[in-house]
Order: sequence, then C-alpha cells, then structure tokens
Amino acid sequence: MAQDHLLDIKSVVNKSILKFNLEKSRLLIAVSGGQDSLALIHIMNSLKKDLSLDLVVAHLNHNLRGIDSDLDSEFVVNLSNNFNVPFVVGNADVKSIQEVRKLSLEEAAREARYEFLAKTVLEKSVDAVVVGHTFTDQSETVIFNAIRGSGLKGISGMSTMSFLSINGSRVPIFRPLLKITREQTLQYCLNNDLQPRYDSSNNLQSITRNKIRHQLIPSLKEFNVNVEESLVRLASTAAEANDFIRLSVNKVIDQYVIFENDKIVIKNNVVTLHPALTSNLIMQALVTFGDGLKNIKQAHVKEIIKLMDGGTAKEVNLPNGMEAYKFKDTTILSFKKHFSPVNIDGRYIIKIPGITNIPGWTINSSFEKILASDFLNKDNKTVKVDKQLAAGNIWVRGWQNGDRMQPLGMMGTKKVQDIFIDHKIPKVLRHSMPVICSDKGIIWVAGCGISDWAKVPNKGSEALKFAATEIHTK
Repeated sequence: MAQDHLLDIKSVVNKSILKFNLEKSRLLIAVSGGQDSLALIHIMNSLKKDLSLDLVVAHLNHNLRGIDSDLDSEFVVNLSNNFNVPFVVGNADVKSIQEVRKLSLEEAAREARYEFLAKTVLEKSVDAVVVGHTFTDQSETVIFNAIRGSGLKGISGMSTMSFLSINGSRVPIFRPLLKITREQTLQYCLNNDLQPRYDSSNNLQSITRNKIRHQLIPSLKEFNVNVEESLVRLASTAAEANDFIRLSVNKVIDQYVIFENDKIVIKNNVVTLHPALTSNLIMQALVTFGDGLKNIKQAHVKEIIKLMDGGTAKEVNLPNGMEAYKFKDTTILSFKKHFSPVNIDGRYIIKIPGITNIPGWTINSSFEKILASDFLNKDNKTVKVDKQLAAGNIWVRGWQNGDRMQPLGMMGTKKVQDIFIDHKIPKVLRHSMPVICSDKGIIWVAGCGISDWAKVPNKGSEALKFAATEIHTK
C-alpha cells in the first residue's frame, strides 16, 4: 500500500510535467528543506532522466532562525550534491525588508523569496520555477484570501501553472503537487528514508497562515471533516468563473474604453453590462493605465460605477492623485487638474546637518541615535543611514532612466524603475521623486527605501537621518 502511495505521487508529478510540456526543460526547484520541497526534489530527480530534465536547486536563507537557518542551507547544499544537481543559495535580511516595506513577516519573506527566484531564473536561464505547494496549501490559501476580502480571483487560489510579475519579469511558476496533500508528502519522505528539516516558525501563532492551519481548519472540520476538499472545489469553481469573466471583458473592453496618454475615457453605458463585467472592465482599465495604479480597490470601482449611473457626486477621488468625473456620456479617469508634479532637474548638494530645498521637496538632514529597530515611517520618506556617509558629498537629483540600486536585503542591484513599480509609484510621479546619491551610488529613493550598503551597521549607534517633505502646490 505504501509503495502504491509512493508511485501515485510520482505519477501525478510526471503527468503534470507532460501536460504543461515541461519535459526536456531546464527547471529551477525551490527547496526549503521541509517535507514538501524535499519530496518534490526527490521526485523530480527520479524523473529527470526519463523526461530529459535539466534541474537546478534554489534555496534562500531568510536569516530568521539563527543557526537553524544556516543549517537549512547546509542541508540543501548537501542534498543537491548527493543528487548531483547544481544549486544556488541566496541570503536575505527579511527583518530589514519587513521594516522598510512595512509588511508582515510572512509577506516580507514571500517577497524576498520570489525576488530571489526571479533573479535566479534570469541568471540560470531556466524555463520555469517549480515549487512544492500542496493540496493542503491550496485550501489554506482560499481561506486566507477570503478572510482578506478577496474577490473571485483571490478565492480561486493557486494554479498548477501560473505567471507572476516580479521585478518587471514574467516568471512561470509550476506547482505539480497541488493534488497531493501534506500528509502524502510526509509519507513519501518516510517511504524513501528522507528526513525533512523542521521549521519552528511554522508553529508561530503570530503568523496568519499558521493560525489558519492550526486553529481555523481544525475548527471547521468539526462541521465538515472534508472541509479542505470543499475549499479546493470552491477554488476550482471560482477560477472557472473568474477566467470566463476575464475573457468576456477582453472581448468588449475596446467598445467601451479609450486609453490616452494622460487619461482613460470610459463610456457610461458600460453600466448596462452585467455588473461583474462592468466592475472587472473598469478595474482592468485602471491596471492597464499604469503599473502604479494596482492599489485601486473594489470600493473605488463601486464609486466610479455609482458616478456613471447618475449618482449625485460630481467626481470620485482615487488613489495616486487621480480622479473620476463625468463628461457628456463618458466618465474620465485622469490625474487631478491641480495635480502637477514637479520634475527634479539638476543636482543639489545636501546640507548636513541642515535643510535643502529642491523643486517640490524639502530635504532635512540631521544626526540621531537609533533607539528602536522600527526607524522608518510608513511611506519611506524618513530614513536613517550609516553616519559615515556624511564624510563625503551627498546630493539629490531626479530619477534617470537606467538608474539601479541595491535594495535593502538583496545581494544584487535592481532597476529603480522596477522599484517604483513595486512601491506603486505612478509613472507620472517618478521623475518628481528625490534620489539621494553619494560617490558610491544611490543611497535612498524617497518613498522607496534605502540601499543595503547604506544601512546603519549598529542600531544602537548614531545615524544620519534624512526626512523628505513634499511641497504641495495647487
């Protein structure tokens, strides 16, 4: 029975690889050392000859569990060597990423992980990233997204093959274990004398997914012992409905929407469509308009529809300095008429300590002792960096095409343009964001965080503090 169980999993993975035409492919296997990824790499390694697979292992050390994190990396390196599979091991300062981007710990870890994978995809020229998400993970994802108030797309969960936009790259993500439960991957490891690494953070109740796994799902099983199967069926149904709506929107969007350089024009008779089509069409139009507009929410879309449908409001205020207003039989979505970002031209030496005035901004610099690890405000417009930087010239300028910097917690550099996208800075604002530099490179992009090499080496020491205050003009 155990042997049949073992063969079932391998067969499922084999069929999935063939279904998505990944035989004879170069694949990057994300391996943490836990039971799911351990079973995954063992299965993929056993299939590589028959399916002509070229495998590379990727492991990111999140540096969250001290020596245990280092031992995880060592485990994966030894495992890769035993399988004779090349490997890439990265390091990330997830705590710092959490502070800088104002994320939860699990969000920061996820972003660091996928940024590392995207970078490795380019470096190793692989065809897809293979991850060990299971049937059990799928059910937890559906609950997680439902709790957050997600729509159909959120409760659709994960797909066996999907594409993520990471740092401007379109990364294929392959999940061959989505029909396999976590219990089955554990049994597979036992059958093959594989000893997974134990991650103590999986029991931290401060992490939402752990609460769902250890508290919520067991409670739901009191009502339905097969609740996980029910949740996965719900995800499948939602995915089908969401895909149908998306395809339907694509067929009609050109009939209702005109994209111009600085605005979107939508015909008001779009409200005669089915409500699902109307709201999704408006959302898709806003996302298409600019990478920085992805933080538009369903609540904003509902207000736009109300405006189109004869509501009493004259205009709707939207994030990122945008507004919606009616004009004849259309609704215009554009940046506000009085919204006039000032481009930063030239180079301005920063007074240290002191106040430096530049077009659209005031930069205040001072020295301050760091008393707590949370030293960044929510929008990254107040930061502390290494005091030693003040020994040389520091200046501020505007963003230039081709600018690169080393984001906090990353090993390599990244295009500032991609960082703007990550932080949802609209295209119209990017040339008005201050870029603080030294002879070594970009220290800080206001609103987007500092470079890793510029961070304060000791948080109990004195630091150089910058605060950028925007001067609003109407």
